[in-house]
Amino acid sequence: MKIVASAAAIMVACISTSAFAQDIVPSFDGPRIELRAGWDHPDVRVTLSDGVDSISRSAGKSGVTYGGEIGYDVRTNGNLVIGAYAGIDGSTTKACGELYGEDRLCVRAGRNITAGARIGTVVGDSFLLYGKGGYSNGRVSVDYQDYELILADQNEHRNFDGFHVGGGVEAAITGGVYGRLEYIYTNYGRVSAALDGATASLKPTRHQVAYAMGVRF
Repeated sequence: MKIVASAAAIMVACISTSAFAQDIVPSFDGPRIELRAGWDHPDVRVTLSDGVDSISRSAGKSGVTYGGEIGYDVRTNGNLVIGAYAGIDGSTTKACGELYGEDRLCVRAGRNITAGARIGTVVGDSFLLYGKGGYSNGRVSVDYQDYELILADQNEHRNFDGFHVGGGVEAAITGGVYGRLEYIYTNYGRVSAALDGATASLKPTRHQVAYAMGVRF
């Protein structure tokens, strides 16, 4: 996380010097690029059913998310701002636990790709309150080991399509430089598969609180 923060500070310092000198970038309007880092909490609910009995367990843990985003915003004649964005981030989060009996289930969060739109309103010329939402594609790695040899061991890497919604506050700092804090909830849907006469289903979700620093051109 220190590396991410240092990189963000260097990027912002270098680009903002030029932006401040020119002073031609209107607040909350135009193309932008940012680096981001924050709290990440993926959770995967696993349900195992043999047609008679059903067992559900959740494996979730907090970690660090890090990545970047590009976007384009348009400010109308009033205080309304609309925009589009795309981003990619990674995660340090990994959680392990027992599913049933003598076994071990480990879930690791992988890369996450997002694309969507946001809409907000400018408050006091320096702050933007906004909501956002769109498409998400997340990768989850699942490692299952059954020490009683009842079920076959599994090591799977799956990509999940889903959606995300969230909101936050963005502050114009100087020139085209900005900072923002936001919360995002992601739902990756549900995936089911047959497993040695049983049916296993995965339902991944994610909560994130991220801080970003970026610059507008």
